[in-house]
Amino acid sequence: MKHRLGFALVLGAVMLFALAVPVGAQDSLTVSLAAQNNSGESGTAQLTDMGGGKTRVVLALSGAPNGVAQPVHIHEGTCATLNPTPKYPLTNLANGKSETVVDVSMSELLSKPYAINAHKSAQEVSVYVTCGNIVHNAAAAAPAGTNAAPSYAAPSTTAPLATGTGGGTATTQAPTTLPATGAARTGGASDFRLLAVLLLTMGVIATGIALRRRAARQ
Repeated sequence: MKHRLGFALVLGAVMLFALAVPVGAQDSLTVSLAAQNNSGESGTAQLTDMGGGKTRVVLALSGAPNGVAQPVHIHEGTCATLNPTPKYPLTNLANGKSETVVDVSMSELLSKPYAINAHKSAQEVSVYVTCGNIVHNAAAAAPAGTNAAPSYAAPSTTAPLATGTGGGTATTQAPTTLPATGAARTGGASDFRLLAVLLLTMGVIATGIALRRRAARQ
């Protein structure tokens, strides 16, 4: 009986330690988004590796206009030399907020230059309002010149416009329509893991208490 009690208490201590360690903390990074073209819009993008080749992207901006849907994407390149063709579309910003789970791993996003870029509106997609480079060092994510216009090269009239979901064909010098945005999603694998650890820990502690009471009565 004493051995079983000791085992239960040790297991409970181990689970409590696991609960105290932030779940998935090493799989997240914060990208600083700096204002461009005197937009006054800046904030952060929180990227979390969801596993299975997926990454959750949560944007929070201040200074964004109310009631205006602002297209936002992950582009190849940096904010200074951005490829204007979107690589991974994100859910449009609404009052400065956006959340999307994209079909790309965190390791891929860190393997070469990528940047998160938002547009003024669907009607003015050539006007960039905020941008941030996806890099390991979050402090270096925002472009140095926050109000300078980024380098913009219009895609060729025959170049495919990648949407991250199959693409289309651009027929104008600058994008006039935007690809479908990704699907918004809340929660994630980390939340379920945390809940499972919590429930298991509670069960082990309850078992340990019951065994201790039984041992005390014997």
